[in-house]
Amino acid sequence: MPSVRPYKEKDKERVQQICLANAGCLGSPEDTQKYILIMYCNYYIEQEPGNCFVAVNDDDEAVGYIICSENYDTYERVFTELYLNQCAAISPQRYVEAKLDLLSHSMFKNQYPAHFHIDIDDNYQRMGVGSLLISTLKAHLRKKNVMNMMMVCGEDNENAKSFYRKNGFKDLLTTKMGHAMALEFEE
Repeated sequence: MPSVRPYKEKDKERVQQICLANAGCLGSPEDTQKYILIMYCNYYIEQEPGNCFVAVNDDDEAVGYIICSENYDTYERVFTELYLNQCAAISPQRYVEAKLDLLSHSMFKNQYPAHFHIDIDDNYQRMGVGSLLISTLKAHLRKKNVMNMMMVCGEDNENAKSFYRKNGFKDLLTTKMGHAMALEFEE
């Protein structure tokens, strides 16, 4: 069973690889890969590495991760300043998609200020790694007095929805941008 530790700079390439693999983009054009990394990986590991954790195998190689922004308002400000223009440079469509993705989290920011992304290498799924990563992040956020977190998965991703429900998440809303779910921490 993998163990969980804080993210380190040496994990960056492997975390990006897992992100692309789980998005089904490893063989995609470079612009597609760049967009996926901008949207779902790079902000978190570059701007909030202290809120990121990796599951590692016996060789200390990342086999999964959970990456988080603890405060949506800070995320939106920094993402808009540093990353949104990178999406625009890819294409006008990617810029619009990025703006819509920002909206998918912003509607819940007051009650659920933290949001996260989680991915596990296919060879380590269904081993409890995802649940371990979620409990690690939850404990970390509680220490920082961040009391709730949310995420958005694909609206038709029944496996993900089942996994999150099993881990205490409740359904918030389904839109064309995805299915939002949240975890409220007990006092």
